[in-house]
Amino acid sequence: MIRWIAALMLALFTWAPAHAADFKWMDESGTTYSLDTLKGQPLLIHFWASWCPSCRAEMPAFAAWVEKHPEVKTLSISLDQSAAHATAFLKETNINIPLLLSDENQARNLGAQALPTTLIIAADGSISQLHRGPRDWSSEAFSDQLLKSLLPEVESMHLHTQR
Repeated sequence: MIRWIAALMLALFTWAPAHAADFKWMDESGTTYSLDTLKGQPLLIHFWASWCPSCRAEMPAFAAWVEKHPEVKTLSISLDQSAAHATAFLKETNINIPLLLSDENQARNLGAQALPTTLIIAADGSISQLHRGPRDWSSEAFSDQLLKSLLPEVESMHLHTQR
């Protein structure tokens, strides 16, 4: 019994999402995609929902960051249960990003236990960064931290000098 409890405690304390290949999402037309198909390239995943006040406040700055960095592969995934709610929010705020949807269970499996959550997926499919809660997308320090993980070092330094 003590071994079982010790093993359970060890599992609880050491659990951290390590690999994201099983994660799936769909686009507006209902086509399903998997992260396994994107393995080999770094990727930023941003979870949000239209009913989340912090997400609503953060999304314009996030969208501006994405627009400023088109070289970064980004998935902005809504956890809304209704595509109509997510679409309405994007339209009312003039945010021009593709509508991608997933469910809360899949997002939690990647470590998204709060919204918004931003993940950096390394080229090997492992989660290299996990940021829960809203972020200051206009911060150069935060941007540089993300870009160092998402782009080759030379390209990241070049982008920094262009600001």
